[in-house]
Amino acid sequence: MKTALTPLSRKKNFRALSELWTSFRDFVREDFHPRAYLLTFLLILTLIFLNYRFDLYGRFMRPAFIEGSSMWMMPLAYCAIYFAACLPAFLIGGRTQLLHRPAFVLKSLFVIAIYGFAVGFYAYYQLDFDTLFQEERLYLIRLFSQLKVLIFLLLPFLLMKRCLDPEVEGLYGLSRNTRNIRGYLFLFLALLPFLVLASGSSDFLRAYPQFRPWYYGEVFGMPIWVSTALFEVVYALDFVMVELVFRGVLVIGMIRLLGSRAVLPMVALYATIHFGKPLGETLSSIFGGYILGAFAYQTKHIWGGVIVHILIALSMEFMGLWHFYKI
Repeated sequence: MKTALTPLSRKKNFRALSELWTSFRDFVREDFHPRAYLLTFLLILTLIFLNYRFDLYGRFMRPAFIEGSSMWMMPLAYCAIYFAACLPAFLIGGRTQLLHRPAFVLKSLFVIAIYGFAVGFYAYYQLDFDTLFQEERLYLIRLFSQLKVLIFLLLPFLLMKRCLDPEVEGLYGLSRNTRNIRGYLFLFLALLPFLVLASGSSDFLRAYPQFRPWYYGEVFGMPIWVSTALFEVVYALDFVMVELVFRGVLVIGMIRLLGSRAVLPMVALYATIHFGKPLGETLSSIFGGYILGAFAYQTKHIWGGVIVHILIALSMEFMGLWHFYKI
């Protein structure tokens, strides 16, 4: 039975990869404009250079979290970056009318502002749990830090979907549609060797694993593997929200208003949310964001991005843990 099914499985896998490639090629043919792409990517690379050359995130954004000003600084910064990236994407190629659509401006401002507020919200760190040990308090804070975007955004997105986008299938790509899902799994396998190679770098080891169980011990009486697994599940949920915001709302949710032009501004904003992480990860997010955005535009679902994103994130966690315990 296994031998008889293998050729069929290979055929399905090849077809899924072929369809993904075809959809990506068709998107590029529809959307590509040399000057718009050049100026957008120059803007992104300039922002990345300034951030990593002068440590803008470390000097301004990290202190803002402690001071409480991050709740308004993050929305302002994200809105400025997104609309700056809209200029070359819309003004070049004869699509200036997109900037005059109130529905686009108001919807974009709402989504990006509330996302920036959620990211910048840090007041929970000041909560004092008198009855808890320090490790237990820090563990709860870490869990909430991964859940806060879901807590702040899920209800507004459900209401926005119901009121503004009833024609969009599912919740902005979280739907029954799973077109070409096999192809995404092979995309992850193609990326895995590069992740393994990068995992030994000093930048990687400073950033990963995000959860370091040796700081918490048997928190709340849980075995270390249980507290680690619980965090990683919550960590994975955060990437569902990342895909919902960027490939879901900012691409699929904007198709009716912007068409294929929804992708480039999303890529610019997506790259900048990686500031504070290793430079290689930020640079790779440009290509990853563009590819997943193109796939979401073509397939009208974000499940592939969710799967790839979670598999990459958990692989990086695993490799970070492996390097630590190996050493």
